[in-house]
Amino acid sequence: MTTESAITLMAAGLAFLASVIAAAVAGFTARFQRFAKERWWDRKAEAYSRIIDALSGVVYSHEEWYDAELEHRGIPDEQRNEIDEHWRKGYAELKRATAIGSFLISAQAEAALAQMWHDTGKGVHPADWFGQLESNYTTASDCLKKLVGAAKKDLGVT
Repeated sequence: MTTESAITLMAAGLAFLASVIAAAVAGFTARFQRFAKERWWDRKAEAYSRIIDALSGVVYSHEEWYDAELEHRGIPDEQRNEIDEHWRKGYAELKRATAIGSFLISAQAEAALAQMWHDTGKGVHPADWFGQLESNYTTASDCLKKLVGAAKKDLGVT
């Protein structure tokens, strides 16, 4: 075997080794990118789930108070505490979600939350408790519908 043949054979071997390494790196990169996409989807789904759960709690609390007012009935203390707890937890989570904004949720979902905060109590006298309650219930319910739609669209869920 001549020196030229040995060099050609070594170059072909190195080229083959380089292509095997490149294929392995490309495969690893593709798997990592897929993993990262799935992980990001999971984080977004969790964020939407928390926000929708919080909105549901707020809607539930407003609905309970609203129904009690319409029916002119009182709410027992134990149930009142439960309703208030739903509202407190939901309100705090919605404030956090609004502060985070479009980092995890879509611009459409962020706009729905911003619209809810903007429209809550709009055009209602601050001393009108029933009017405030009705406004809060309506804006939270509308936001919930919009947010569910935005979440389905953003997550690609039908």
